[in-house]
Formats: sequence, structure tokens, C-alpha cells
Amino acid sequence: FRHFPGIGPRQARRFAYFLLTRDASYVSNLSSLITEVKKETKKCSSCHRFWTPNEKAKPSEKCDICSEKNRDQNILMVVARDADLEVIEKSGTYQGSYFVLGGTLPILDEEPEKRIRIRDLESRIVKDKNLTEIILALNANPEGEHTAEFIATTISPIAKEKNIKI
Repeated sequence: FRHFPGIGPRQARRFAYFLLTRDASYVSNLSSLITEVKKETKKCSSCHRFWTPNEKAKPSEKCDICSEKNRDQNILMVVARDADLEVIEKSGTYQGSYFVLGGTLPILDEEPEKRIRIRDLESRIVKDKNLTEIILALNANPEGEHTAEFIATTISPIAKEKNIKI
């Protein structure tokens, strides 16, 4: 549990004790639910967010947000994590497309390509013929600002070539 984000040693110990005080059927049920979530959840091929397709969805199909026909395909919002996308979606103020980076870059990171999906983002920008604007919606903290700066520097040549505003 200590490897979970935001969980320290004391809370991890509480989780472990909690599970140890439950009967075997509780722990077994929890384990099967975790396995089921892992099996049923897919990553969208377009925006890279996690989603649960319905029975009719094909395995390579895009998520429900990327499949919406009434979304503005000219705007791409880049967010760090799925949770950020969900918050923006709940607000109902944005109707464009998304791209989930998969995290942010620590300031002294030497291999940023291994931390975020920068190559996938570049590929998406190159393939997308309708794109006119890219919004970098990252946290206003040192890691978020560093990530935004890295992305802007990396995609600027493509954006200039295709006349895309960042």
C-alpha cells in the first residue's frame, strides 16, 4: 500500500491491519473486484484515458468522449492525468478533444520521454488535420510548469509547420 500515491507508511499499515481483520470472503471479493476492474478497463487509442467500454464496443474503439460527434475537433487539451480530464469534463465548460500525458516531469528528470507520452502526443498532432489550437492544462506548480515548457518546446516545430496555436 505504501507504493500507492499519497499513502504513507502509517496509512499503509492501517490498510493492512484492516484487511487482516476481515474474513477470507471479504478479501477474496475485494481481490476479484480489483482483477475485474483491471480486465474491463481499456486505454483509449486516441486520448489515452482509461475507460470502461460497454458490451457493444469494439476493443480498438475510442472512448465515449473521443467518439462524440459534436465535440470541437479543432482544439486539443493536454492534461497530466485522467483525474484532470474528469474534473474538466464535470465542469461542462470544454467541448474539445483531450490528450492524457500520463503524468508530469520532475524538474531534474533526465529521461522525460519515459515519464510522459510525448511521442504519442507528437504523433497525434501530426496525424490530426483539423487541429488549430493546443491547450496545455497542467498544474500551476513547478512540475506542471516544467512539463508545459517541455511540451511547448518539443511540439513547437510541428505546431509552427501546421499553423497550430499553443
